[in-house]
Amino acid sequence: MEERKRFEKGRKEKGYYGYLRERYKELIDKKEREEYTPGFKGMAGFPEYEFVDGHDFNSFLDYHGETKGRTLFDYRKQAYSCLICRVCNFVTCYRQTSARFNLICPSGDRFRYDNYFGQGKFQMIRGLIDGDLSQHYPPAEPLKPIFEPTERFLHTVYTCTVCGGCESQCKIQKLLEPMHAVKALREWLVESGMGPLPEHQALFKNMANYDNPWGGARAARTKWLPKKIKVKELGKGKENAPVLYYVGCTAAYVQPIQYVATATILNLQAAGVDFGILGRSELCCGSTMLRIGDRKGFEKYRDRNLEILNNLGLETIVTSCAGCISTLKEEYADQLNCEVLHIVEYLERLISQGKIKPKNKLNMNITYHDPCHLGRYCGIYDPPRNILASIPGVKLIEMERIREDSYCCAAGGGVRTAYPEFATWAANRRLTEARETTGCEIVVTACPFCEENLTDAARPLEMKVIDINQLLWDSLK
Repeated sequence: MEERKRFEKGRKEKGYYGYLRERYKELIDKKEREEYTPGFKGMAGFPEYEFVDGHDFNSFLDYHGETKGRTLFDYRKQAYSCLICRVCNFVTCYRQTSARFNLICPSGDRFRYDNYFGQGKFQMIRGLIDGDLSQHYPPAEPLKPIFEPTERFLHTVYTCTVCGGCESQCKIQKLLEPMHAVKALREWLVESGMGPLPEHQALFKNMANYDNPWGGARAARTKWLPKKIKVKELGKGKENAPVLYYVGCTAAYVQPIQYVATATILNLQAAGVDFGILGRSELCCGSTMLRIGDRKGFEKYRDRNLEILNNLGLETIVTSCAGCISTLKEEYADQLNCEVLHIVEYLERLISQGKIKPKNKLNMNITYHDPCHLGRYCGIYDPPRNILASIPGVKLIEMERIREDSYCCAAGGGVRTAYPEFATWAANRRLTEARETTGCEIVVTACPFCEENLTDAARPLEMKVIDINQLLWDSLK
């Protein structure tokens, strides 16, 4: 009970993985470490087990985020260490409040077959690497069998939203990383010429031709910006500013979502922030390619972006896209010369400094949807809630599944592109939870891609989905 209270307090202050790393560091020099650390006799049958092949315990403590060069075969021992306990299927046990909304994996929830859950993915990897599921311990050498993926196999791999719900449960309890194993599996499929899906090829062509997955013309990247609003364009090289607003592709090209970028700019201007945008020079961060499995393609965009961003003399980069922030923080940050923040982090800072003072009373009950890339990937849970608390007349009523236990809307990971019906089903499931557990008809979020997917499902339900930037601006204007 004491450890549970400590965990709840720590994750609120430092985020999920921040607390996890700090707690494990405290245990390193204690006998208690034996209960938590791989490498001791009896741990899944591996007397000399390392957390991941080639990575010792200390490297794990400093690790979070993307795969950082790991391959599918690096997850071989993790796959054999899976006890099929199914902890990855559900919301944290002591935070479950109903059987109706206790699953955390959208694909497992929808298709109800073991391979769609985290433990099933590990068994698939065992079979793929060693060609045999009858072994309880790994053979001395992987068999690396010749493999032709079936349609069902690819469906199982690519209906995973890589939301991290499974890993948020399994990593803290069993030290395993099922989500990252799936990412490595996708990368292996792409490198082997067996992935991604045909439906994803259009995204890759758009990236090659237009530098964005939507296929929007480069010249149209700033069409979302109203003519009456004047903003510096740092990409031209003639203007400078300490802060860059990195708009992202969805808010720039998807018309119903473009108001998110406009509201963000209005909030920054209201606070007197000296900032600019890249304009037509902005490139996709590469998140789409990374999640689908084309790491080499992603790295090309990362390198191009790093060259642009590091030559601007920036102090801070802010973005309103959850996919962009998780990519920038985990894949770019150690090579960037400035801090990287999601707009909710930055706006929370401005509010605490008194530079933004919400004044208009909105009088509404709302619930908040935690985007996976903002929450589980980056540990950003309190800033959006603090912003909502600062707006007069706004009452936040929480759903059952929130923070690390948030239920993914299934927009990401290439799922909405390849399986739009499943993405809509998951979004409908999330909105049903919102209505039934809170009574709210308005869902607030901080991710343009989540908003697009949730909005499609909200229309027949006569519910409304709105970005937090717009809600704040409504209280300011």
